[in-house]
Amino acid sequence: MFDILIKNAHLDGAVLDIGIKDGIIKSIKQNIEEPAKETINAKDKIVMSAFCNMHTHAAMSLLKGIGQDLTLMDWLQKVIWPLESKFVSKEFVKDGTLLAAAKMIRGGTTFFLDMYFFEEEVASVVEEVGIRAGIGFGILDFPTKVASTPKEYLERARYFLETFRSHKSVIPVLCPHSVYTCSKDTLQKSLELAKEFDAYIHMHISETRKEVEGILEKYSKRPLEYLDEIGILSDKFIGAHAVHLNEDEVSIASQRKITVVHCPDSNLKLGSGIAPIWEYVKKGVKVALGTDGEASNDNLSMLEEMSIMAKLQKGYFEDSTAMPVNTAIDIATKNGFEAFNIKAGIIKEGYDADVLIINPSEDISNIPIYNEKALLLYSLNESSVETTIARGKVLYHKGEFRTIDIEKLKFNVNRWKEKIQSALV
Repeated sequence: MFDILIKNAHLDGAVLDIGIKDGIIKSIKQNIEEPAKETINAKDKIVMSAFCNMHTHAAMSLLKGIGQDLTLMDWLQKVIWPLESKFVSKEFVKDGTLLAAAKMIRGGTTFFLDMYFFEEEVASVVEEVGIRAGIGFGILDFPTKVASTPKEYLERARYFLETFRSHKSVIPVLCPHSVYTCSKDTLQKSLELAKEFDAYIHMHISETRKEVEGILEKYSKRPLEYLDEIGILSDKFIGAHAVHLNEDEVSIASQRKITVVHCPDSNLKLGSGIAPIWEYVKKGVKVALGTDGEASNDNLSMLEEMSIMAKLQKGYFEDSTAMPVNTAIDIATKNGFEAFNIKAGIIKEGYDADVLIINPSEDISNIPIYNEKALLLYSLNESSVETTIARGKVLYHKGEFRTIDIEKLKFNVNRWKEKIQSALV
């Protein structure tokens, strides 16, 4: 008996059934007749891989929409960091992450890569709601609510790696925040820790021109060149943003097999620029997609992020053939899973059942539908996501969250809103 049987799925021009058991896609063929605990009819619907959000700060969902029309550093130093110093706590992180998880599940995301504080709380939410995440403590050279010195940050990171190294839903990662917030010593010790635990490193890189200019002035090297000199870059390095890479850095990114995470919506809102991702792809750089935190986006919709990415590249290069449909969808789905060697991101026998069912026909804005992939990339919004399945478990179906008490969540979010709003007056 299958756990889930998806009937009448449109796959590669054929109508097929998908049998899922023990979290794995076990069978894809016509007219599966074996019984299932739950059967879902996908007739006239789109069946695809779930999304992989490869850079976010989930708990910052509670700071959504605060600090408009500011540069990145003004936004951080004048708004975000002061609010975080006042409000960030275990409860804040747990409630904010649960809010983000609900939004991601609603929009079809089943894996996210997170960098923040009190990450044990993020891990508990991930386990509770049934998705997966790469999770790491932000490591900095200045004090925050969780640590006062680089040594304390690294000790917390070590404890987190030790605690979650064999977890089924959590991949613990090292998260030195950036070159401009971490000294060479901090970066080198982060690298040593990563090597000891065979862990991934997740950092912000080259997000703004001002950042690049500051690193050039301080180290006489651009950020990626500097990180390469330290020895941090490898196929286990995931660099968020990478808006301002020169040709040499693109070559380094390709040679070292790092993954670059494009966050177009956040980069646009903060005026950081447009990363020439299509050029990176053509030169062999691994590219994945992320939303960044909701405080700088202001949503966690991977459908919207994917659409913005594709259209930006066509406009940036003045080339309508740039970032074709299949490439864009791969960047938003399988590329993220592949970066972590997770066997998901494709609807294929033997792969993890991270699957979306999208029902576009009920929304008049989606019809007529001539090409499903074009609809996905250029016009669909997440209100059409009908079912989200993560490792063979239905988390969301036809408006119902199966692992989250939405009314309780709304109540808790409104409590935080009142507290935070009082600090903004």
